[in-house]
Amino acid sequence: MRPFLRYAVLVPLALVVGCSASSPGTQPLPAEGAVATWELLEPDTVNPTSQHLLIGVTRLGCAGGVTGEVLKPRVAYEDDRVIIRTDVARLPPGASTCQGNDTVPVEVDLDESLGARDLVDAACLEGEAVGTAVCPAGPRWSSPARGATDEVPDWAAPADHSFTVHSWCGERSLIGGYGVTVRGGAVAEVTAHDDGRTGIAPDQVPTISQMLEEARAAAAADGGRVEVAVDGAGVPRWVFADPVEHGVDDESCYVISGYREG
Repeated sequence: MRPFLRYAVLVPLALVVGCSASSPGTQPLPAEGAVATWELLEPDTVNPTSQHLLIGVTRLGCAGGVTGEVLKPRVAYEDDRVIIRTDVARLPPGASTCQGNDTVPVEVDLDESLGARDLVDAACLEGEAVGTAVCPAGPRWSSPARGATDEVPDWAAPADHSFTVHSWCGERSLIGGYGVTVRGGAVAEVTAHDDGRTGIAPDQVPTISQMLEEARAAAAADGGRVEVAVDGAGVPRWVFADPVEHGVDDESCYVISGYREG
C-alpha cells in the first residue's frame, strides 16, 4: 500500500483574518504548481468536529498514469467554507500518455474544526478542471451543521421509523456509522456500517428523540453547549451536546441521515 503523505497545514494569517462568505467561484488560493484535484477517501468519518482529513490527490493533466509529487496542501478558512488546494509538481517538457493518473493518499491536519462550513476543492473554483468529470457541481462535502442553532426543536418521530446515525464525539462505545430501526418508539435493530463497531446492542443506541433530550439536558446545564441543525422537513440532521464546557470526553455528536417513516 502506498504510504500516506501527512501535512499539518499552517495557514498564512491573511487567509484567516477578515474572511467572509464568498461566492462559489471566488478563488482565494491561486495555483502554485500543476493542477490536481482531490476527493475524500473516508467521507463517512468527516463531521463538523473534524480537524483531520484523508484525501486522495490526482493530477489533472496527462502524465503517463502517475500523479507524482504532491505539493504541501494550502487551506483558506472562510465563514461558510474551507477551501483546500492540492497542487502537484510540474513535469518536465515532453509528451505523456493520457491514461488515468493514480491517486495519492494525503493526510491533512486543519487548524480549525469544520463546523458549519463546507469543504471545497480550490481546483474546481476556476481553471482547467472546472466543468470536467472530476469537478461535479457542489462542494466535496456539505456540513450537516449548516444553519445550526442552540435551540432544541420540539420534534417528535412516529413510533416506527428508521435512520442512519454517525456518532463521533466523547468516550463511548457508539462510535462510527449505524443503520437504526425504531419500532414502537424504541430501537429494535442496529446494523453497523463499515466504520461502525460490531456487537452494538439496540439499547446502546439513542433514538433521535433521545438525542434531542441529551441536547436539552446539556442546554440546561451550567456552561453547557448545544448545536442542532434540521433539514427542510424539520428532521434533525446534526445534534451536538456538551454538558460541561471544559469537561473531557463528555460531549456527544450525531450526524443523522436517511430518515424514513414507517
